[in-house]
Parts: sequence; structure tokens; C-alpha cells
Amino acid sequence: MSTFWIFLPAALLGGLWDLRYRKVPNILNFGLLFSALLWHASRGNGFPSAAGAAIGLAALFVPYCMGGMGAGDVKFLAALGAAAAWPGAIDMVLWSALSGGILVIVLALRSSDWRGAWLALAAGNGSAFRELYTAAASRRREKVPYALAMSFGFILSSFIPILPRG
Repeated sequence: MSTFWIFLPAALLGGLWDLRYRKVPNILNFGLLFSALLWHASRGNGFPSAAGAAIGLAALFVPYCMGGMGAGDVKFLAALGAAAAWPGAIDMVLWSALSGGILVIVLALRSSDWRGAWLALAAGNGSAFRELYTAAASRRREKVPYALAMSFGFILSSFIPILPRG
């Protein structure tokens, strides 16, 4: 648990930076990656940390190649994977995916979209879902601050593990 508190500031900084600027700086990604690898190696857990980085990298490699994810997000998940180490990195990736799904839904359906849907529902013409779909589809190419979801995944995996820890 002490590892969590050491790397939590960097995880939060990455998520908030991505929320504000829609990118994660390389200095943060590589700084977090190397400090996590060194931290775990100094405690005899260098291989689990490297495995966690590989899990984080592998989880977003295909979405990155398909153009659905930025390189900064891929590097940030690899760095957080190194901080979480094996097997916590798997939990962190799963929680990040769940948090990312919730984040996309929240960003896609803003309050103004709901207002239009409620008005359409009240009008009784059956176009409420069409209103929501049209509003969400119009923002399809917006950048999503996915590092924020990764930060939540890092936090949740530390307190609510999915896989049993040995």
C-alpha cells in the first residue's frame, strides 16, 4: 500500500493534466515509468514491475494502432502498470477500462442533451432516444481525457482488487 501513496500524486497529475490539456506530457510518463521500475527493483520486485509495464503497454497497443488512443495515453498506462506491478496491473487495466466507459458516457451525454431528450419525451413523439443519439454522435471525434480514467483505475485497483493477491 505504501507504493500506492508514493505514485498517487503522479497518477492524479497525469489524469488532471489530460483533462485540462487533452495530452499527457512525456516527462511525466517516462519519469513515472523509470521511478516505478527503480522503486520496485530496489525492493526486489523489478520483474513484476516490468511485467506491469508490459501489461499496460499491451492493453492499449491495438487501440493506438487503430487511431482510437493517443500515444501519451499508452505510455501513461504502461507507467501506471509499472507502478501497480504484477498482478495489480491487471486490476488497474480492468478498472481503467470500466472507468473509461463511464467517462465516455458522461462526456457524450451532457446536461443540454438530456434537456432536449426530456422535452422530446414530454412532447410524446417518440424521438427522445433519437435526440440523445444525435447529440452524442455529433461529438464522436472529440478527444477523451482517458488518462483521467486510468488514474481512477489506479486508485480503485489499490483498494478493490479484482484478482486475488498472493
